[in-house]
Amino acid sequence: MRTPGEFSQGHLDGATNYPLNTVDKAFAKIDKDTPIVVYCRSGARSGKAMGYLKQVGFKEVYNGGGLVEMQSTKLKN
Repeated sequence: MRTPGEFSQGHLDGATNYPLNTVDKAFAKIDKDTPIVVYCRSGARSGKAMGYLKQVGFKEVYNGGGLVEMQSTKLKN
């Protein structure tokens, strides 16, 4: 849920970037039972994306918050 510039400055390994304004198209062909974790810079845009995805029927969507939070969580596991 980050801008292309934010994504190029850093992201989690294996992450795919879908800016918030593309979520409807990016997830149109993804199985609604697929677990999805969204994150952005602060957690605000990912929260909006999570709300949208749940609204359209995705069952397992989680807001990871911001990139720094996601990176620190990854280090703990």
